[in-house]
Amino acid sequence: MISVALVHHPVLNRLGESTTTAVTSMDVHDFSRTCAMYDASPVYIAHPAPGMHEMVGDICGYWLEGEGGMRNPGRRQSLENLRLAYSLEEVIDQAGASVWYTSAKPPVASTTPIEEVARIEGPQLIVFGTGWGLDHHHLPTPTGWLSAIEGIGKVRHLSVRAALAIYLDRLRR
Repeated sequence: MISVALVHHPVLNRLGESTTTAVTSMDVHDFSRTCAMYDASPVYIAHPAPGMHEMVGDICGYWLEGEGGMRNPGRRQSLENLRLAYSLEEVIDQAGASVWYTSAKPPVASTTPIEEVARIEGPQLIVFGTGWGLDHHHLPTPTGWLSAIEGIGKVRHLSVRAALAIYLDRLRR
């Protein structure tokens, strides 16, 4: 079983400082839809602010209980597995899984290719950071760090939604 978490704190800003980012509706929809396509569940969104939880609740309510779900059952189905948490620690407690962090620049020399995670028995949690990535100085110790996605271009920073899709596609092959 694979579950996924999108973490908004603690993450880095462009200066490398620890910060908190805002939840975007695009992340809510795209993370849920991509995870539904690759059968990753549940999908956690971790943010410390109650106001962000309210916003995500409003978005999900429209699709799960409101008119949106009637018009687009696929969107409702995608969002059914979304869970909110106030911290990554809360997600880890709920998931009860081995924890794998992602980064364009992992802070450790030894990383694990995503394809190897598919061969590990038991539940696995893959954690993604917003902003400029996870602040590894303020995170619980993981099972390990996943190998970075290597491209051929000059840019070294994918959108978190693109990284999620690539990791899950490689994991399910």
